[in-house]
Amino acid sequence: MALINTLDPATVASRLAAWLPSVIKGAEDVVISDVQVSASNGMSSESALLVGEWTVDGVRETRGLVARVAPTQGGLFPSYDLEREAKVMTALSVGTDAAVPKVVAHERTGEVLGAPFLLVERVYGEVPADDPPYTMTGWVLELSAEQQATLFDNALRVLADIAKADWKALDLGSLAPTTEGATPTDQLLTYWRDFYTWAGAGRRSATIDAAWEWLDANRPSADSNPVVCWGDARLGNLMFGPDQQVTGVFDWEMAQLGPHEFDLGYLLFTNRVWSDGLGVPLPAGFPEPAAAVARFEELSGLEVRDIDWWEAFAGVRCAILLMRVGCLLIELGAMPADAPMPIANPASVALAALLGLPTPGTETGWITGSR
Repeated sequence: MALINTLDPATVASRLAAWLPSVIKGAEDVVISDVQVSASNGMSSESALLVGEWTVDGVRETRGLVARVAPTQGGLFPSYDLEREAKVMTALSVGTDAAVPKVVAHERTGEVLGAPFLLVERVYGEVPADDPPYTMTGWVLELSAEQQATLFDNALRVLADIAKADWKALDLGSLAPTTEGATPTDQLLTYWRDFYTWAGAGRRSATIDAAWEWLDANRPSADSNPVVCWGDARLGNLMFGPDQQVTGVFDWEMAQLGPHEFDLGYLLFTNRVWSDGLGVPLPAGFPEPAAAVARFEELSGLEVRDIDWWEAFAGVRCAILLMRVGCLLIELGAMPADAPMPIANPASVALAALLGLPTPGTETGWITGSR
């Protein structure tokens, strides 16, 4: 979902009903109902949940669907390549065991809902919330420690399933980074340095700058072989069923080829965001980082190297993304111009704690109440 959703349910219903016969062969008497737009989770594309009904060859069909629409009021990323996102989702939904939703259609022109969008099959379950964070309230904390352990183990299993994908057989070579650099890690670093400049809109973070220096000084000597990386590997992008099995894997804007430690480091660091970054403990059933690394190795068959560096890199990425979120909320008038979030947010606080840096600011900003 977007940082701030602007979709109008009635407009979504009427326009999709008129458009769907052009993309679903033989569909007649299309009805779109129960359109729901929520701002409880996610900071990227706008999303609408809905129910679609139509008749094909005399048979009435009913399907749960989700429209993921590129943002129209500024986005988390400089650009949105929904065609690329559709390609990776389609390949992984059929080529791996990961619960990636199936893409039903891709609207490229923006003429239907005001911006290009993907229409995907809806999956069902519960998502660990970002707003307010799942470490502070909600259903994850209500699980037993054993159930929490199962939930996190299943998240690791998703990362392993993605990392084991045969990207050549799935024709995903186009996910290779296109920025300058001699190695995949060089290319990733170049991309995120450029992203930092764009995201800050003239601001600089002393925490991020110091972390860049640490990354340069402690750079791993070699890269792991490239695998498919989800790019946004965090619990808030997973949906879980009543048995803690993963029913959906969301948000593929940052998918790319890279070392398998890229995703694992991000999952581990985002745990720190919602614990160290907020001054609260993780759920009791979640494993220690070393145990999580060992379990990923067991599930994937891959050796994890230099995970401390990859977790720190994940911290830089996460702090940059939340800097962009804060700057965007200020641009949209949802936060005051002097709001602390671009510089002091749960990710930058957690990054400072991880690397022994000074805590950024005296007040930590977050999105609750601003969208």
